Amino acid sequence: MAAAARASGLVLSRPVTFVTGNAKKLEEVRAILGNSIPFQSLKLDLPELQGEPEDISKEKARLAAIEVNGPVLVEDTCLCFNALKGLPGPYM
Repeated sequence: MAAAARASGLVLSRPVTFVTGNAKKLEEVRAILGNSIPFQSLKLDLPELQGEPEDISKEKARLAAIEVNGPVLVEDTCLCFNALKGLPGPYM
């Protein structure tokens, strides 16, 4: 277990799976998390969901957690312009 996780009292029975096939996203997460929590990466073919950004992220995490049978971290990006009333949003 990582020292930071031990210090915070966080106990993980297995690593968190960061769901991505994108090497740049993985590099960014490694830079942010460092050794604070144990994690691994895995590319999953999840459905492209429709809805509000928060709902999409929650459902994506739920589906991924079922697939790996454990804790996951997902990232979903959307681009919203006020002048376009929030478009394109998650549909880019």
